[in-house]
Amino acid sequence: MVCPVLNLAGLCCRQRANRRRGGEQEVPEPSNVINFRRPKPASAPMFNLPTVVWAIVALIIAIHAGLELGGPKWQAWAVYDFAFIPARFGPAPFPQATGAAWWSMLTYGLLHANWTHVLLNSLWLVVFSKPVQAFMGNVRYLLILAIGIIAGALASLALHWGQDLILVGISGGVSALLAAAIPLMYGRGRPLRPIEIFTNRSALIFTLMWLALTVVSASTQYLSNGALSQDNAVAWEAHLGGFAAGLAAFYVLLAKPQSGPTPTLH
Repeated sequence: MVCPVLNLAGLCCRQRANRRRGGEQEVPEPSNVINFRRPKPASAPMFNLPTVVWAIVALIIAIHAGLELGGPKWQAWAVYDFAFIPARFGPAPFPQATGAAWWSMLTYGLLHANWTHVLLNSLWLVVFSKPVQAFMGNVRYLLILAIGIIAGALASLALHWGQDLILVGISGGVSALLAAAIPLMYGRGRPLRPIEIFTNRSALIFTLMWLALTVVSASTQYLSNGALSQDNAVAWEAHLGGFAAGLAAFYVLLAKPQSGPTPTLH
């Protein structure tokens, strides 16, 4: 192997010799000196997500952390004023702030049972938010999320009218985003039409698998002790309500498809 320094010296000598030749054009010779200072290409961010999605995840985490630090009194206040409880609509009086029966249909989505519940819901929120937000924009994305949360509460209310159960978690909204993402994930350059969800094999299999898993292991939970505890059961009806409402809301809010490739999960 020839030392790069010697090659550089030889190149300089040949260039000086060429300059001494009168009237002859100098032909520079290529250098094989390695440039170790070549800038490295910028790496892509690990999670390239819209700001609105990060803001929702941060809000969920901050609320749960605050209630954990606040202790039982703060947790009881959050439950009675912001969790969704079907007993609010029952014949018996229920201790609650005026109007809590209505705003709790949305605010319960910001409360969670434990850190596992927070992390799982945040993970699925991140996964299914990106294609919907990229295609629909911030306003319609937030509308679909809110509609799913409210639909989850209404589905639970219809099945458990007047019962002393406590519903928390954003899974109804996540189910709505998942439903809205299906036409985008499996459409080829455009969203699937409603009937194509049943005729597109991949979309149909994905939907049926999710429905089966929802019945078995849905993450939105009912609590039974009047506080954010771990004594809970699965609220599969909230997932199904959010899914149906999210799919319907997607097609109602869908404007003329944007030009260019349809966003995916990646």
